[in-house]
Amino acid sequence: MTRYAIAIVLLAVISFPLIGYGALRALKSTSNDPRQWLPQSFAETDTYDWFQSHFGTDEFAVVSWPGCDLDDPRVGQLSQALLNTAFFDRVRTGQNAIEELMSPPQNFSRTAAINRLRRILIGAQDTTTCLVLTTSVAGQADRSAAVQEIETLAWDVCQLPAAELKLAGPTVDAAMIDAESRKLLFGLAGLSALVSFLVATLRMRSIRLAISVLLVAVYSTAVSLAILYFSGGKMNLLMTMLPPLIYVLTISSAVHLANYYRDAARGPSSPVPAAIRAIGQGWLPCSLAAITTGIGLISLMLSKIEPIQSFGFYSALGVVASVIVLFLLLPSALYLFPPKPETETESDRPSADDSPTKGNAFIDAILNHHAFFALACLALMLLCASRIPSIQSTVKLQDRFLPSSDAIADYRWLEEHIGPMVPLEVAIHFDKDDPRDRVEQIKLVARVQSTIQSLDEPVATLSAFNLSPRLPAGHSVRDIVQRKVINGQQTKQRLIETKYLSDGEDQTLWRISVRANAIGDLDYGIFVEQIRAAVTPLLAEEDVQGTFTGVIPLIYKAQRQLLLDLFRSFLVAFAVIAVVLLVVLRNIWATCLVMFPNIFPAVIVFGGIEWMNIPVQIGSVMTASAALGIAVDDTVHLLTWFRRGLDQGLSRRQAIESAFSRCSGAMVHTTLICSCGLIVFALSTFVPILHFAWLMVFLLASALLGDLVLLPAILVGPLGRCFEKKR
Repeated sequence: MTRYAIAIVLLAVISFPLIGYGALRALKSTSNDPRQWLPQSFAETDTYDWFQSHFGTDEFAVVSWPGCDLDDPRVGQLSQALLNTAFFDRVRTGQNAIEELMSPPQNFSRTAAINRLRRILIGAQDTTTCLVLTTSVAGQADRSAAVQEIETLAWDVCQLPAAELKLAGPTVDAAMIDAESRKLLFGLAGLSALVSFLVATLRMRSIRLAISVLLVAVYSTAVSLAILYFSGGKMNLLMTMLPPLIYVLTISSAVHLANYYRDAARGPSSPVPAAIRAIGQGWLPCSLAAITTGIGLISLMLSKIEPIQSFGFYSALGVVASVIVLFLLLPSALYLFPPKPETETESDRPSADDSPTKGNAFIDAILNHHAFFALACLALMLLCASRIPSIQSTVKLQDRFLPSSDAIADYRWLEEHIGPMVPLEVAIHFDKDDPRDRVEQIKLVARVQSTIQSLDEPVATLSAFNLSPRLPAGHSVRDIVQRKVINGQQTKQRLIETKYLSDGEDQTLWRISVRANAIGDLDYGIFVEQIRAAVTPLLAEEDVQGTFTGVIPLIYKAQRQLLLDLFRSFLVAFAVIAVVLLVVLRNIWATCLVMFPNIFPAVIVFGGIEWMNIPVQIGSVMTASAALGIAVDDTVHLLTWFRRGLDQGLSRRQAIESAFSRCSGAMVHTTLICSCGLIVFALSTFVPILHFAWLMVFLLASALLGDLVLLPAILVGPLGRCFEKKR
């Protein structure tokens, strides 16, 4: 045994530099592309890609500041400086757009030019303007550097501090998420690990045992990150939850295994080392717990949103890798460096929450009034389940950040002083054999634009009509000349360069950009249908087609997809875990009974958040299936000791009391450790991660309630006889 233990520890030490290298490289590979949050393999996504192939990328950054108006020379200075960088392809401002409209052939007056740009580049009530920067390929490759370049040049060229800048747009959103990712990885993740370790040390009352558990958890986390790096995966905001999740789950399993070790060490002397006996007793429940947790996590791969898929896949791999490391490394460490043996006084010393007297009184109350507790838990489940069909989801910008965050403050300022920021794009198709000339086509574009602006929702629009000369209405010499100018090649090329006209071999496409509010209660799904219903009859009357795309339809699709992902992944995880438990228990009725406490936390928490009118976030979707797998963890350990008691000839009540005395302490400890480690992430300003942290804590607490109250109440009642009948 000594030889094998030394070999395992040496192998772990020798391989750690390579594993550590992979883990560090994985932590530095943060990538938060705004597109990855949108659903893939959908018609809406394909349409969006088609639109971008004709009009180019619509990824942009908006920059403004208090005092940024049409007479501010800093607008032109900063615009030119940013255009000279590699991060941006084009820069459009209210100033250069007005100059263009006042120049031939448009020849607008300054007032008329300003009116055509209201709520797009110029404020509705004053002359506040902004810079709209089109992000280049280099800028999309490193959005954080692109935003940093904006802040740097704003100070170097215009002496504008970063605190005064008002930033918005997809590029800025991604950079903010990158910053939050780094905060999670190098700030909150470290604090989470420290808190988990301190709680584990206090609960286990052994520094040496706590250090062994800590090292195993750190090693397992490093292995998970190394797998991510060497398999070509990258970190994103959701993936930053992978290290702390694997860390706390490993500590949880290690505490259970340490509990088996302590039982073996305190038992009768044996030639078999306590570490080996601990594996003999704990390998089945720990393995089953890892399998069910892995199933719950890998079911997230059914999602159509790429970050959730990646999180499910790599977290499941991490759970499998961690249980292998656990069974090899922890027993070896305990054998080579055994903790100080506990004296009878130490092991039995009562504490505030695990004294034998208090524990016996608790389980006695449940067993004596099992019908009341079982019915109360089931009634609570029914009450919460009644709200689950009404669950709402959101991926809107204002729901990603806290109301007090800089991101929301900047968007609110820009929408108050400039105009709406969330884009919807309408493309109008004209066949090449369409008899209408360019003037008539622009007139139809203007009619569609006017129809959209007449809707109840306050929107801003921009099209070729805003950037074209006055359209001729008659047949005077001036009108004929004007029509010839607009139909000419020079005007066509200028409109193509502005990205509001695409002239292909088969058809001509005209673009209308619609902007809706990012801050507010606007339902994007209803909004898109309102525009479609208003515009489609007009297009049909003129015998042309229209395409509706942009971020808004994708956001609406992502909202619906979140709910589908939530329910589908949970149902698949539920079904597969039920099959696993059926194989173990070999009794279909026993399996059905056991699954009640395991769905208890998900029903309670998700029904509860709907009662509180809290929408489901991207981070929320990950919790249901993960919590289902984690909830089975404690259930498996309790059932293992319960069945062993029945094997020894104990009655069901005695078997439950025995299992409770052996497992309840470890179950409470693991819940405390995991909850304290995860609650640290509630300090995040990114709402999906904040929701993930709080939901996981409430799910873990609910799972503990289900395992320590509902499960014993069911097992001791009439329905629990199925376990006896099997035997």
